[in-house]
Amino acid sequence: MISRHTTLGPLLDAHPVLVDVLAGYHAGFVRLRDPRTRKVMAARVTVAQAASMAGVAPDELLGVICRALGEPVPEPEPDAGEGAAPGREPRPAALAALPASAIVHLDVREDIARGAEPFAKIMGAVKSLGGGRVLVLRAPFEPIPLYDVLGTRGLAHWTERHAADDWSVWFYPSTTVLDVRGLEPPQPMVAVLEALDRLAPGDRLEVVHDRRPMFLYPQLDERGFAHETDEREPGVVRIVIRRKADAG
Repeated sequence: MISRHTTLGPLLDAHPVLVDVLAGYHAGFVRLRDPRTRKVMAARVTVAQAASMAGVAPDELLGVICRALGEPVPEPEPDAGEGAAPGREPRPAALAALPASAIVHLDVREDIARGAEPFAKIMGAVKSLGGGRVLVLRAPFEPIPLYDVLGTRGLAHWTERHAADDWSVWFYPSTTVLDVRGLEPPQPMVAVLEALDRLAPGDRLEVVHDRRPMFLYPQLDERGFAHETDEREPGVVRIVIRRKADAG
């Protein structure tokens, strides 16, 4: 049975008529008529993710597909936010004032235009990140499937839409903030070390302290963590911590 979790690529291969059905249903799917773009765009996208890319409800798109193929339309599912695109929010503070040396640019628009699968190239760029660097991916559509894939590697994302066929997505290390101000020793160190035990690969921990934790630094060095201390705010000390393997 076709569901919102069905991958679009095999579905279009098995039922080519769906290409025109989808293109006629929503302008966002017109690019599927290009076999090269279709090969790349639909290969990893579920029905729910395709709906999000077009800005329509997953169950609505699922109904269009099922009716076109004479299949029963499934009962609507509770919306768990699968593949949902983020709101168009202001640029996150983590991306503000980044030096050019901290930004890795990758433009895959030409790859997709000629039908080349850019996934390996994207993952290669991700592996090159470290030391607080971020990846800016330029693509002809919003690459929603990548959000989950790179999210498991500790990368958050922020999306810019320049035009219907021109998108930039910033992938950057996600940061957990731990405020230990006001805690009596040894509670701050205990809280930090416990948080580091839970830190996923690629993630960063930002500790907000009211003083430089001089006894913490040797513990971080011994455990293989890189750390940077920022004291620009009066009475506030911020320590950004990440594994040295992630620091590049």
